Amino acid sequence: MTISRLYHHDLILIWHTLAMDSSLYNFAISLIDPKMRLVAGRRLLGGVSADVFLLQVKDHQGYRAQWVLRQNKKADTQTAASIAISREYELAHALYRQGFCVPEPLAVCLDTTEFGEPFWVMAFISGSTDLGDGDLRARLEAMAEALVQIHKAPISALKKLPSRTNPIPELYDYLPSGALWSQLRRLLSDNRFCEYSGTPSLLHGDFWAGNLIWDQDQLVGILDWEDAAIGDPMCDLATARLEILWKFDDATAQQFTKHYAQRLPIDRWRLALWQVFVGSAALKFMGDWGLDAKVVNRMERCSKTFIESSAQQVVTMDPETEPSTQLPAF
Repeated sequence: MTISRLYHHDLILIWHTLAMDSSLYNFAISLIDPKMRLVAGRRLLGGVSADVFLLQVKDHQGYRAQWVLRQNKKADTQTAASIAISREYELAHALYRQGFCVPEPLAVCLDTTEFGEPFWVMAFISGSTDLGDGDLRARLEAMAEALVQIHKAPISALKKLPSRTNPIPELYDYLPSGALWSQLRRLLSDNRFCEYSGTPSLLHGDFWAGNLIWDQDQLVGILDWEDAAIGDPMCDLATARLEILWKFDDATAQQFTKHYAQRLPIDRWRLALWQVFVGSAALKFMGDWGLDAKVVNRMERCSKTFIESSAQQVVTMDPETEPSTQLPAF
């Protein structure tokens, strides 16, 4: 195929994609308010598991609004995709009614006939996801307070969510090889303490800076609840600590953890166990996140130290007697 024909082929693909996007935008708008008209629409960056679009709309009187459309990427089955979108949409509704700073859900479409994958639409929240662009101390405290409120949320009013109470056996799929990891495998084999026995909490599932929106130093939005679950709150705390460690350092992660510990107790052994899990899983998948090679190399080095330290704590601490009054170490 000649270069000119390749160029022509690419133009056709671009035109087809734009046409499909425009049809999707207009259909979504019709579900929410038929009086609204599309002004502009564009894909947003990011979205490992979903395509995300920003829609600018207005009515005949000039009232303008911005909405966000979130559409699942290919799932194992259409049924699984519809269940996932429906669950996230219903959870957003419940949390919005409870006063959480989540985007207002506006519409959901589970019919995959025309547009391939289910989607839902939410109100746009303006702000920044850069945790370091402001008073970091104030933001870390607000971030910890938000996570605490999630973990305190009444779960009786929520539709059924997946259970997340034990990192075993998935952890074994992610662990590196070596003497420390063989020792850890032996310790965790048939260990009754791996299963969480405390009061189950609502879990965000991916609580990190990229899913938090700031206006000045006020937290105004918590996004991306697709991995929400019911279970062990130490799973969320482990994820947040690793993400802060990647972006900043040990001291910053400890500062965040201190704010959390002032509000809710921390099970140090279980936190260390979940840190091994989230760190090992990150090592396995971070190459698929589309990051710069230098960034990945730095995150890999950081993650290895994180999981080695955490694994050592799991091996040496007694889960029955470990106090919850002390801050965890790295």
